[in-house]
This record gives sequence, C-alpha cells and structure tokens, in this order.
Amino acid sequence: MTPRVPWLAIMLVGLLAELALSKDSHEKLKDIEKRLDRNKIAGIKQKCSTLGLDANEWARKTDEELGEILKNTAASDWNYETNVTDENARKVEKVAADLERWIIPVMKTAEYYLNHSKELCDATTFRMLRWFRQMTVVPPAKNEETRLRITQLLTEMRKIYATSNVTRDETVYKLSDLSDILAKSRDNDELLWAWGAWHNTTGRQVKKPYEELVSKMNEAAKDNGYTDIGLYWKYADYDRSDIESEMEKLYKQTLPLYEQLHAYVRRKLADRYKNVDRTGFIPAHLLGNMWAQDWEMIDDILLPYPISSSNYNVTQALISQGFTPERMFRLAEQFFVSLGFERMTSDFWKKSMFVRPTDNRTVDCQPFAFDFASQTDFRIKMCTTITSQDLLTIHLKMGYIESFMQYRHQPFIFRSAANAAFQEAIVSTVSMSVSSDAHLTSVGLIPSDHFSELTQKLLYEKDINFLMKSALRRVAFLPFGYAMDKWRFKVFRGEITPADYTSSWWNMREYYGGITAPIPRSSDDFDLGAKYHIPANVPYSRYFFSFVGQFQFHAALCKEAGHKGPLYTCDIYRSTKAGNKLRSALSLGSSRPSEEVLQAFTGQRSFKADSMLEYFKPLDEWLKNENKGHKVGWKREGHRP
Repeated sequence: MTPRVPWLAIMLVGLLAELALSKDSHEKLKDIEKRLDRNKIAGIKQKCSTLGLDANEWARKTDEELGEILKNTAASDWNYETNVTDENARKVEKVAADLERWIIPVMKTAEYYLNHSKELCDATTFRMLRWFRQMTVVPPAKNEETRLRITQLLTEMRKIYATSNVTRDETVYKLSDLSDILAKSRDNDELLWAWGAWHNTTGRQVKKPYEELVSKMNEAAKDNGYTDIGLYWKYADYDRSDIESEMEKLYKQTLPLYEQLHAYVRRKLADRYKNVDRTGFIPAHLLGNMWAQDWEMIDDILLPYPISSSNYNVTQALISQGFTPERMFRLAEQFFVSLGFERMTSDFWKKSMFVRPTDNRTVDCQPFAFDFASQTDFRIKMCTTITSQDLLTIHLKMGYIESFMQYRHQPFIFRSAANAAFQEAIVSTVSMSVSSDAHLTSVGLIPSDHFSELTQKLLYEKDINFLMKSALRRVAFLPFGYAMDKWRFKVFRGEITPADYTSSWWNMREYYGGITAPIPRSSDDFDLGAKYHIPANVPYSRYFFSFVGQFQFHAALCKEAGHKGPLYTCDIYRSTKAGNKLRSALSLGSSRPSEEVLQAFTGQRSFKADSMLEYFKPLDEWLKNENKGHKVGWKREGHRP
C-alpha cells in the first residue's frame, strides 16, 4: 500500500510497477528482507558495499521528493474538489504530468538496486525500494502503445460510468436517482425498471473496453514476470499469493450465519412480492441496493420488531441540542482524545471544509480526508448536515486523519496502512463503538434513564433490531465481496471468457449468495461492469477482508478496554489502554509486514471470522429459531463456479 494519489490509476497506470519478478523471486526478496530485519534486531552489523550505501542515500532523497509530490497532489486535489473549475482541473493534470516525468527513472533505479539485493545492507532501505515498485494497479508493459492503451481504456470506462444516465418520460435519471428508487420504492415493476435501466445502459457500454483492458493488463503482468494481473494484485495489496484460499476460508466460516439471514429475508420478501421463491434465490432488484450488496435500505420490511419507544431519534437529539457542524466535529475529536490520540491540529480547524460554501462555488461534497504530507496540515472535506448518519461519517473521516497523524513520522513511502484491507477495517472498527447505545448515552445523545425505563422484552427487541440492521449491512455483503475478485481472478487467468462474463457472474452470485438476476441476461450484457470498481479497476478483496477484520479489531480493543458483556454492546470510549493498542498498530504504517502488525494487534497473523460470529451470536440464535420449519439455503447442484 502507498499514500493516496487519487488520479494515479488513470494518468499513470502502466508507468509504475512492482519489480519484474517471478513468484519465486518475489519470495526470495521477502526472505532477504527478513534476514536483514533479523540482523538489525540482533545488532549484527551488515557489511555495506559502496552500492549499498548509495542505495541508502538514494532511497532517502527519493522519499523526500515523494513527499513534495504528495503535498502537491493533495493541494491540487483539494483546490479542485472545493472549487470545481476548468483551471483547477488543468492544475491537477499538470501535477500528474510532473509525477509521470519523475516516476519512470525512479522505478528504473529502484529495480537496479534490487537486482543487486545481496549488496544491500539496510532493512528499511530494502523495504522502501520494494514499495517504490508497487504504487499502482498495473505494472508497465514493455510496449509503449500498450501502456498508452491501458490509460485510454481506463479513462473511457470511468467516463462511461460517470456520465451514464437513463431518460424516461423526458426525465433524466442518474445513478443516484435510480439508487434512490431501489432504496425507497416498494413497487416491483418500478424496482425492476430502475435495476434494468442502470445495468443495461452502463454494463453493456463497459464490456468491450473491459475485454481489451484485461488482455492489455495481462500483457503488462507477463512482461514483468507474473502469470497474470491477478497475481500481481495479490502481491501489491498483500505481499502474498494465497489470497483466494484465505478468502474461501472466511466465506465458509461465515456462510451458516449468512444462510440464516438469507432465509429470513427471503421469507419476508416473499410475503410482500409474488415473484420471490420461498426456497430459492432472491431477485437482486428487491434488496434496496443497485448491486444487492447492502440490504439495510429495506429494513422497514425486515426489522423483526416495530420501531417503538425502545428506539431513540439521535438526529432529533442533535437538532434539539443545537448542534452545528463544527460542534459535531468537536464531539468526534473528543472520542479520539479520550483514547489518548492527539487533538486535531490548528490547520485542521482553519482549513477544513465542514459545510457547502455559500459563494456559489461548485464543490464535490463526497466526504474525504486529506493528508498534505506535512506534520500539521490535515483536512476533511464534507457538506455536513445535522443527522446521526453524518455524525458517524465525521467519526470515520476523523479516524483517517488520526491514522495520518500516527504514521506521519514514517518515511513518506510508508505513510499508509499495513495492507490494503487494514485501513478500511480500522476505520470501520471505530464506527462500532460510536454507533452503540452505550456511547450515544455517554455523550448525552440518548438520555441516561431512557433504557432503564424499558422492560426486558423491549430491551431484547431493541438489541435484535440493532443487530439485524448491522447484519443487513455487514453480513449480507460477504458473498458479494467474495465473488467480486474471485470472478476477476478467474477472468485474469482465462478461466472465464468474455462470452461468459455475465453468465459466470450470476452463477457465482447464485452459488455463493443465493441472489439471482431479476430479468433474463445474455452474452451482450455485462452486469458487473455497472459496479464502479470494475470500470475504475479497483481491487475489491480489501473490502471483503475488512468487513471480517473490523470485528477482529473491535474484539481486540474491547478486550484491552476490559469490556464485560456481549461484544455488540462494547464502547471503547475513554479507554486509553485500547487507544494505546490502536495507536501502536497505526504508527507503524506500512513499514512492517502486515502479518506482524496483525499479530501484535490481535494475537493472530491472519484475518479470522470468530469475532464476527461472536458479535452476531444473539441474532444467529434468534434467526435459527425464527427459521424453524422453513427452508434455509438454496439449491447449489450444478452451480459450482
């Protein structure tokens, strides 16, 4: 993992690369790095040749140059996103061009030193050299035309995705409009139209360029000693090749819980819609989300118990207590300070954008945390509204800022999380505490006597509703997250051909998740191309691992905090012991192997689903009782992908 360069995948894809190595050679380099680490820990002074000393100095100077580039990148992105103009867009492009001129000789020099790895004497330098070789999604093809074509294809696909819309009765519908229909409408025909409109319009346009992109990326991967681009991704994101087997273990471990959730949801939907088979697959358009990966938007159908006096309106509490956007940010800061983290810097409070400007500027309101590659300049961009959802988002984005601050002492090349999934999991862990009833009561957003007035029955119903909402977002995601990159890895290996893109995808969705296409599909369709991460070429396994890992992290922090009781009730607020453990892990950035960081943080060297299953145990037991006498699971015979 490397620091964020948002436009890198478009402007420089094909220009940056991991070292041109076979799988075996990659493992040999890892072994050399481990040996250098052991010698450093043991105090054994490594003999350093002139070339080794040169490599140390070169890595130091190059990292300083990277810092300036990251600073310029953050500045140009910030200026553009807080004032969307053609002039600012041109400045973003100029920064990209500057990086392009800088990076190619850097890559060549790093490769030269790594090709003389036996003469390298410093473990940190060695790791920096390796990291300088994996700053983007695609390694450089030998053929310049191939490199250019990859850039063109990515630009074309992202433009298709960003500009796609559908017209009906002279009304233009963008993705946000169609997603709103899927979330709010309960009319089967309307839902079916919205689902088909987006997938047919967007996916079909992406199919041809994606076919070519796969071919070109594989060409680039083979030029660099990899069998296919999927293998390159595994090393770039995780520094290991066994990712698919690790994903399968976690999928199988969580499948029984998912099957119980699926059976309950299927039955509730069958009660409302005639086209749902009570023993089969759930049509994808009925689940409240364009990709059926998050089912929380139909919780009005699915929550087991009615919304009653057991629930408290946090949004109304924020409004009635006179919260402003800045006060919401101050409350989030209070959470992190209570754990022993630093307060936000003065630059943060002076330079962040908390609300939409009133000067008629066009701004990008997508919440985002910015690291300006300095010791003090960190910012959040957000058009805040006074809602409980925005309060949670503020905590999440401030979690990124605290991460930036924890590893700001590291070389710039190490200023990122331990692996691709780590940062996502850490930030999501924070959300588990701040969304808990215990935390909301602690900060005065729920009256302290509210729950004491409830009967045991109402308290139980409240907890089951809470866990159900969480499961609809987190458990429901897992088969989708698993299938996304499993499908791509098979495509990259040539096991799935373009003619079978869509049929193989729905075969996986049916087999792994019991979800089916709501309308007939053909080889002309490319439904997965209607998901952002495909045209944007963003690896997805990181999200699958993070959805499991966040519970593992939460359990480790709750144990450190001395929490007693069910895991879902834990709030680490005011626990400096939990904060110290979290800060210790974050401070390493990507300077150490992720297995080592995970071991220190959780006591385990890989992601495990045990804590997730513990968290949802009360819901699992409730579902099993609720599903008695009803079909659980779906037919898999003949479906094995």
